[in-house]
Amino acid sequence: MYLCIYDRCEHVVKKYLTLIAVGLFTVSAFAQYRIEFSQYMLNLNTINPAAAGNNDMINVFGTLRSQHSGFDGAPLTYDISADLGFKIGSTKHGAYVGFYDNRVGLFRYQEVSIGYAYRLPLFDGHLSGGLHVDFNTVSYDTERLHEVESDYHSSGDPVIAQTNGNDFHIDLNVGFLYKSPRWWAGVTLRNILTPEYELGTNTFYKKTMNFYTMGGYNFKFANPLYLLKVSAVVNTDFISWSGIANANIEYKERYWGGIGYRIDGAVVFMAGLKVFNGLVIGYSFDLPTSALIKSAGNHEVVLSYSFTFDRANKNKYKSIRFL
Repeated sequence: MYLCIYDRCEHVVKKYLTLIAVGLFTVSAFAQYRIEFSQYMLNLNTINPAAAGNNDMINVFGTLRSQHSGFDGAPLTYDISADLGFKIGSTKHGAYVGFYDNRVGLFRYQEVSIGYAYRLPLFDGHLSGGLHVDFNTVSYDTERLHEVESDYHSSGDPVIAQTNGNDFHIDLNVGFLYKSPRWWAGVTLRNILTPEYELGTNTFYKKTMNFYTMGGYNFKFANPLYLLKVSAVVNTDFISWSGIANANIEYKERYWGGIGYRIDGAVVFMAGLKVFNGLVIGYSFDLPTSALIKSAGNHEVVLSYSFTFDRANKNKYKSIRFL
């Protein structure tokens, strides 16, 4: 919808992006509120509940994403999570907790998630199944509302709620993931309960059910210091679809850089490094290929720290980037 409105009235969108967000939430609105991160492969928990504890370590993640920088009301997203792998007898399990905060124009989406995953050995890898329970709040803040007169908007539009509103619901996500030393693949069904949030007399928001397919493969070179890692994610709400494909070259298991493409219209440039044992930082820049190229693009920073402890109280570290 950003692109459609932008093409029709570029000058209005550039100054009043908050009104675009309003257009997404009028009567009978259906939408997807969860951002698709460009560096999804650094933390598959953001799209697949089965990834929890997949490396048998304690993993802490933090992601900040700024979209269409320079536009008033542009999306700003935070995602903080932790997961760990543990054993019960001879069986392997994973636990997850996460917090997600996404602000778009007048709207704010907050989510607290808890999750569990179970792992089974299969061939030379593991097959995992996982579940996330999401506690979601959607709110609407009229203090950020800018009403203007134009050919496409009128002040006092009755469709736009004039008072603040918020609503709370619980949702479920399930996923399956297979991971081996050379490749990984998975599927996820998100927003299974498709809750509807009432934010005012004429304003509500309904989450759509989304189905994700994902996978990645590691290609070895003659020089063992280099590794090519390719991956892709495709998401559909059974009406429309989107996706991201990435290719990164890793050097000495410490530095990497690459390029990707978002089907919804952006070229992705990314790079990262392992600062020291267990601490990883990644950065990506999305260059829009549409009229939104007039913004400052999309910026995303990921920090992760992975560790475990043995009984001798000696720390062990392992990078989990590019599952």
